[in-house]
Amino acid sequence: MTFRGFRVQITILVFVVVVAVGLVGKYAYEQTQVISPLQEQLLGLAGVESASLEGAPLGRGRRPVVSLELDPEVPLSVVFGQVRQVLAGFGGEAVIHVQDSASPELVRIFDRVRIAAEEAIMTGEFTVLEERVQKLAQDHGIAWELAMDRDFVYVSLGTGERVLRRVINRGTDLGGMEIYMGGGAVSWENG
Repeated sequence: MTFRGFRVQITILVFVVVVAVGLVGKYAYEQTQVISPLQEQLLGLAGVESASLEGAPLGRGRRPVVSLELDPEVPLSVVFGQVRQVLAGFGGEAVIHVQDSASPELVRIFDRVRIAAEEAIMTGEFTVLEERVQKLAQDHGIAWELAMDRDFVYVSLGTGERVLRRVINRGTDLGGMEIYMGGGAVSWENG
């Protein structure tokens, strides 16, 4: 079949081949130039035990989903700061999932810590927060770690093999970054 001197079937076939080659090329580029280097950099950080990426960073409105398992012996604030720096080098927009092994007991204790943390963020009395976390941890016989920077308050609670790690936003704009912590008793979106 022809239309004004063009063969319609050949034109459609050429169009399909060009689109297919473009999609394969985009996928190959993302894998070799974006996803693999990002994953290698994340795995090279001290405290990152495993890192996986899902989704393509290229494309409108799409952010890579970065799933991390962290070494409980390395302070959360140190590892998380390094992860944020690496992601900033790749555009800064990402959805971060950090896996932990929280028990229901640790989640209940964290709920109380979170109230104190939110109060400290509002009042600026972070020394009171430290005292409250220390008392809660001592009362329940758990190990604890508390740290902060300009953007986040970092909380780690642990008992035996179970570890709860959470990042609480201090009200700063995350610039296209979402943080989800969980994997144990319950998942938690950074609040």
